Amino acid sequence: MKFNSFVIDPSHPEYEEHVRAVKEFEEEYGEDWDSTIIEYDNDFVNLPEYVAKAAFTGNFRIVLQWPKKGNIKERIIAKGKEAGNMGLLFFAAINQQHNLMSFLLQNGADVNVLNSAGMSVGLGPNPNRGLLWGAELFEEGEPSIKEMKLALCETITSNGYVQIAKLMSSELGGRRCEIVCAPNTRGDLVGKTCVVHEYIIESNQYKVTIEFTNEVLLLGSDHLKRRDRTPQDPGYYVESENNGLNRRDFKSNEECQAFIACLSVEKEESLENDPDAKAKAEQAATDLLAELGLEDLEGPSSNASKKKEKQSAATGKKKKRGGKKKGRK
Repeated sequence: MKFNSFVIDPSHPEYEEHVRAVKEFEEEYGEDWDSTIIEYDNDFVNLPEYVAKAAFTGNFRIVLQWPKKGNIKERIIAKGKEAGNMGLLFFAAINQQHNLMSFLLQNGADVNVLNSAGMSVGLGPNPNRGLLWGAELFEEGEPSIKEMKLALCETITSNGYVQIAKLMSSELGGRRCEIVCAPNTRGDLVGKTCVVHEYIIESNQYKVTIEFTNEVLLLGSDHLKRRDRTPQDPGYYVESENNGLNRRDFKSNEECQAFIACLSVEKEESLENDPDAKAKAEQAATDLLAELGLEDLEGPSSNASKKKEKQSAATGKKKKRGGKKKGRK
């Protein structure tokens, strides 16, 4: 299909955008893309609509049980084919459900997963949490350049989010950092982590809050280096308990890391002592969802021995249909 058959008035305000979009599509699929179908791969896990709705409305009971029915990490990163490939992290971000965001990121969610528009989910309406976990700015699937970042900050400012725009306009604003060089007489700060707030132009310093002590200081960028939160080094731990989420705080990063390492060992020992522990957990989750009347919404049980965990998703490859093409001789 040629663009000249794509009916749109050249005076339309979005004309140029439509021209660009169609040309990009034809470059990828060819000008004879009409009457093609998309082939699917098998490494995609679809997010059921009822789970997406539960995440959107804050129904943690359903959200926390569904991943336990199968491979937790695969389900944590599942995307809804009918929802623009949005996943649990997206719904948590737009609703500013910070504990749920942290729980998902601890369990393997990618803070830089892109939505259908090519934008980083971690930099949603309130990007504070995403910045701490290493979210970067993407535009149409590509890392943003400085000019693009400034343009986005202007847009955020015009929408009324002045403080967020200030954070994102500086190099380290909103980030979690490690203090690598301490001010005079404060050698005790080296190796400590902090959350960076606003950039003070006049003094060329950042206002930071030291983690665990909440001490507020002004430090230059040469005193800091990024230390994004990771599943092994989050600084705190959000755990699932009684179908809810609880945040566990610590006195230091070392204590937090030791706690997480201990959890990993306990999990391995549990599986060694009871090889059926994982299957039992999956069955318990299945039973609870069935009790809520949600089991039938995604078909039979998703236990690995009974059902394939992965579903198909588009890969961008094309395959011609047989027969004549629509509108062609």
